[in-house]
Amino acid sequence: MNTTVASSNTSFAATLHDLIEYPTSGLFSKVLLKDNNTQYNLFCLAASSQIEEHTSTRNAVITVLEGRGNINLEGKDIALAPGVFVFMPANAPHAVQAQENLAFVLAMHEHSSLKKGISQQTIDIVKSTAPILKQHGQKITTRMYEIMFHNYPEVKAQFDMSAQANGTQPVKLATAVYSYATHIDDLEALKKMVDQIAHRHVQTHVLPEQYPIVGECLLQAIQDVLGDAATEEVMTAWTEAYQALAEVFINREQQINQTALAN
Repeated sequence: MNTTVASSNTSFAATLHDLIEYPTSGLFSKVLLKDNNTQYNLFCLAASSQIEEHTSTRNAVITVLEGRGNINLEGKDIALAPGVFVFMPANAPHAVQAQENLAFVLAMHEHSSLKKGISQQTIDIVKSTAPILKQHGQKITTRMYEIMFHNYPEVKAQFDMSAQANGTQPVKLATAVYSYATHIDDLEALKKMVDQIAHRHVQTHVLPEQYPIVGECLLQAIQDVLGDAATEEVMTAWTEAYQALAEVFINREQQINQTALAN
């Protein structure tokens, strides 16, 4: 179970021990506070429960409140007891085992802006392509799916082919691409769209290694449809922009999967 205790736009104080609730087995978690940069979760593990090995794309910190257990972090066992503080760098494999009822706070850093990872030149070029993407977006995305299904037919199983046939899926993707071009320097404006798409990707079992396939096909479609307007400068900018967006989706989908695992 997962619930949110407080909103980031109001002051908040609590005695953490009063929020601890242990399930009869498994894991109970609460989001104490979440904003655009960080998230604080209270995890309560019943005795003998565990969180299987996984990684996170974000730096994270565990602060143990009560109980005892063990965390295997990058192959090293660390005893968990009240007052223990553990820093976990991004992408470090880790697993948690509760020897007795165990409660800890997990603080995670979130990626809140694309601008940090994209050059200003790329931002300017991509934003300048927004009008032409608005005009030709559906042609581009329709062509993208044609290329992808021809070159990578194995991915068809993850798509609603009726939505391909009636054109609704290419339209949705065209809208998303145009929105990204318009708001590439303001990820917050795209947060709802990213979240909706990421949840759909999780439901259809999209894998991180499939993002290069989509990127390859999208960039080829842009070239095919725009012709001479798809200059080397434009294609270089869109390559960088797509890679940054793919990272955002991969990170968010990993968060969704980790939350589902915890529940």
